Amino acid sequence: MTSPAAGVVFDHTALSLLGRGHRLLSGLVAAPLHSVPDRHVYVPALCLVAAVAERPLIGEHVLALPAIEVVGMGPTHALAVGLLLAQQTPWEFGHAIAVCRPDPEWPTGRPIITAEPKRYVGHHIDVIAVE
Repeated sequence: MTSPAAGVVFDHTALSLLGRGHRLLSGLVAAPLHSVPDRHVYVPALCLVAAVAERPLIGEHVLALPAIEVVGMGPTHALAVGLLLAQQTPWEFGHAIAVCRPDPEWPTGRPIITAEPKRYVGHHIDVIAVE
């Protein structure tokens, strides 16, 4: 099992900053995987969709980075996102919340990296704010 501290989730706002060359975020995804083998950077598929809608070329850039793993929308996440949408959570944030919640692989959940930390208040996930 992987250490929860070694995995982070980028939402669409973090991807947008990454696309603009944010130094910290670029460092997280540019370090060779063999130098930090337990580091995982996850991008929920709907966050990638939202980032591409804002910056069309970001998708190819993100998909070319070997340190990033795109998390698909499986049945469990689909149910969670649907419930979040019913509670008026914007879809751009719903999949990120679902991916950050505890699961068998990540029993304490994964922290979200975001430029909009207030969007995650009340969802009981760890937030790392970036500017």
